[in-house]
Amino acid sequence: MICAAQLSREQKTRSQRLFLKFCLLNGFSYMCLGDTVMILFAVKINCSDELIAILGALVYFGFLMMPFGKIVTARVGAAQSQAIFWILRNASALLVASASVFTVSGFHGIAMTALLAGAFLFYGFRAAGTVMSTPLVGEITTPEDRNRFLANTASAFHITCLAALLLISGILRVSQSLWILTGVIFVGSMLGITASQLFRRIDEGPGIRESARKPIGRELGRAWRNPGFRSYLPAVFAINTATILLAPISILTLKRGCGVDDTGALLFSLIQFGSAIIMSQFAGKLAEKTGERRIIVIGYLFLINLAWFWIFMPEPYSPWLAGIPFFLIGSCSVAINNAGSFYFLRSLPVRTQVTASMLASLITGALAGIAGMAVATGTMYLAKILTQEAVSTYTLYRVYFLLAFIMIILLTLYPVLRLKKINGFKM
Repeated sequence: MICAAQLSREQKTRSQRLFLKFCLLNGFSYMCLGDTVMILFAVKINCSDELIAILGALVYFGFLMMPFGKIVTARVGAAQSQAIFWILRNASALLVASASVFTVSGFHGIAMTALLAGAFLFYGFRAAGTVMSTPLVGEITTPEDRNRFLANTASAFHITCLAALLLISGILRVSQSLWILTGVIFVGSMLGITASQLFRRIDEGPGIRESARKPIGRELGRAWRNPGFRSYLPAVFAINTATILLAPISILTLKRGCGVDDTGALLFSLIQFGSAIIMSQFAGKLAEKTGERRIIVIGYLFLINLAWFWIFMPEPYSPWLAGIPFFLIGSCSVAINNAGSFYFLRSLPVRTQVTASMLASLITGALAGIAGMAVATGTMYLAKILTQEAVSTYTLYRVYFLLAFIMIILLTLYPVLRLKKINGFKM
């Protein structure tokens, strides 16, 4: 609800509680619809490795739809806008689920189209809905409680993800059929639509809607003149591109390279979400003590080095070693995202945050999705050429991660290291 004046302390507290409840319910929904289940579903309907690499990039490619979020926010405000797009997002998941019907009916091409179109809309509506999420967090928090709030919401989200993951793993132990995964996606869609109703009740001041109504050009100019923001864009672009190259193929390597079944793959995701829960409690405190830039850079360096665990993985694979990449994906992603949000909010004045948030997401999301899609599919194609004579299936993924690491160092290391410090923090 849009209030006539700035929010009172009581309104901020109430809105924080609603946001937290949304994160709890949305965690259940996300785990039923998220990257891991989506990739398992794609493997089940016999998608190629290259198509799965594209699927992983769509998480970011969907940011192309962010301008719709600004248009709707200018009319109804940030909270109502996210609620609307959240309904559309979760409805799009049903298009993904329809791919199972086309697959068993023998229409493989239509199934692939439904999967990719549904996934693009799913991630696209999410991007449109969250275009104002960072300014909204700034609206319902104060600088003193912002890090704590980000830590609590991240923990709530990942705890319910963990609970949902355990439940889904138990169901898949009984049956790993395509229809079970289809049912999981359907349930996640319904939970997401329900969660959107909580978001409708969050209060906000008039500032975000007014900012969304302003012409983009002038506000972009103001944001661009900020040196921290100018260094933030290429740094996050680089981090997202590196993530596209590493995270989705990690699940694929488990499934096709190591021969792990669906239940086993989800159990490795437990490690990812467990590490995210732990890190969400420490990331904010570490950022306050050492500075957001330090957390972003260190998190990125740990994240990209997960490739070496896949490169040197013994055959047959070691479950202990295979768990380390997922630990790094979960903990480093949360640390980077939380520190990145706080870096953004502290770098820019409130009046430019809405437009800057959209620009940042378009560049660091959509363009990173396009770049990651091209590089990931090209790298996978090259790895297949180089391993045509290989006896072991795992060799393909070993070579892929070696090539991916080289690409990451060449393309992404420099922009991240150039991220500027803010507020006097030293690196």
